[in-house]
Amino acid sequence: MRAKLSDAARLASLHAACFDKGWPEADFVNHVENDYVWIDDAGQSLLVIREGGGQAEILTLGTHPDARGQGLAGHMIQEAMPELESPVLFLEVAEDNASAIALYNRLGFTPFGRRPNYYRRNDGRVAAIMMEKRLTPPDRA
Repeated sequence: MRAKLSDAARLASLHAACFDKGWPEADFVNHVENDYVWIDDAGQSLLVIREGGGQAEILTLGTHPDARGQGLAGHMIQEAMPELESPVLFLEVAEDNASAIALYNRLGFTPFGRRPNYYRRNDGRVAAIMMEKRLTPPDRA
């Protein structure tokens, strides 16, 4: 379901459970006001998409560690795509995040580039794989 301003604290708490560095509640207030934000009914998975300039980008997608492997993230992306006006949805994913890469592959995303040393880890850095999914067929001129 689409998140509301009243969900900002819950979104921040969930994001902190999903990632090493969670976003503060104020960031989620801003995202709910300006972007597409979804949270599942049980509050176990979240998705933030920014759309503009003819493209859409997944800014964050997370599922609480206790709820992973249940298909929540994939369901959320599939729920979001019809609401987007952009012809392409793209994202960056850490190359060491095999489960996320597998999810994006199943949903039809394809890799188109790589950003070396993009994500910081406690033991160094890891590259990001850039992926995209065409939401509408490209214009045929």
